[in-house]
Amino acid sequence: MKLLPTLLGLPLALTAVMPGQAAPGLSPAERNAMVQTVAQAAAAKLKLNPGALRLTPDQPRHSGDWVFLTGHLLNATGQSFDYAGTGLYEAAQAGTVSDLCAALLHREGGVWKLIEIAVGPTDVAWETWPARHKAPASLFK
Repeated sequence: MKLLPTLLGLPLALTAVMPGQAAPGLSPAERNAMVQTVAQAAAAKLKLNPGALRLTPDQPRHSGDWVFLTGHLLNATGQSFDYAGTGLYEAAQAGTVSDLCAALLHREGGVWKLIEIAVGPTDVAWETWPARHKAPASLFK
């Protein structure tokens, strides 16, 4: 029964990378506030009501006063996001829009502020962000 110890260790391995865990140096409250800020900014960019979409975040990358956060867009009920009713609907139908959302945040005066956001990119939209915003390049690797 060598499989049993492996299976028993599996939940611990999965919880280490599941959404809801704080990135090193970030409190859960900070992380949740960032996710909310990015989701609301994505909704605003798509000209949707603030509660119209949710963001399922990947593990944020944190360095000093900078955070790079990526995640996947969902609708308000947690289902796959549909760009219907947005300016990106036709592009989504053509397959040139993803469900990805990426954001760069910076702590200023103890407050995390959204610096830049990319909604639905299909390429590396954040490639110029380190130089443009003087953010650590290591965040984006």
